[in-house]
Amino acid sequence: MLTSSTETLTTAEAATAGALMGGMLGTVVVASIAIAIIMIIASWKIFTKAGEKGWKSLIPIYNVYILFKISGFKSGFWTLVCVEIAAFLVTFIAVAAGQATVTDGQITEFSNPIYPILLFCAAGIEIVIGIMAYYKLAKAFKRGIGTTIGLIFLPFIFTLILAFGSAKYDKKVLKK
Repeated sequence: MLTSSTETLTTAEAATAGALMGGMLGTVVVASIAIAIIMIIASWKIFTKAGEKGWKSLIPIYNVYILFKISGFKSGFWTLVCVEIAAFLVTFIAVAAGQATVTDGQITEFSNPIYPILLFCAAGIEIVIGIMAYYKLAKAFKRGIGTTIGLIFLPFIFTLILAFGSAKYDKKVLKK
């Protein structure tokens, strides 16, 4: 056992610590894979409830487009795309103009405060669009603000509720 900073672990203690860390890491990996599989199944189910083919939920970026389509908010998707492109361009311009310090492939600081302000605004726009999309998705499944709040703060649980609960998709609700 360690009693001071000058002592070292014995081989048995190091092996025990390594086994414990490996076990914890393995548990986290297995749990993450299980959650990912459950969420894939739930997304597939939501897509099929909305009249889309389930496989569309498996394709990155396209699945977000379809989810926005299901929620009746395709313009939100294209706004997100434009905001992402703008954020990329702001970052690219800052680096190219020498207004940003890059260390180990990461931007560590900006010398001009306008760049982080623009990126902060882009993040805010993305958050607002995401909340609007969740609201419209809940509305499309004839759910209220409670489900919207649940999708924002507990998406794993409320996605399962939409997918496997009694919620029915109604495209007509989106036109109101």
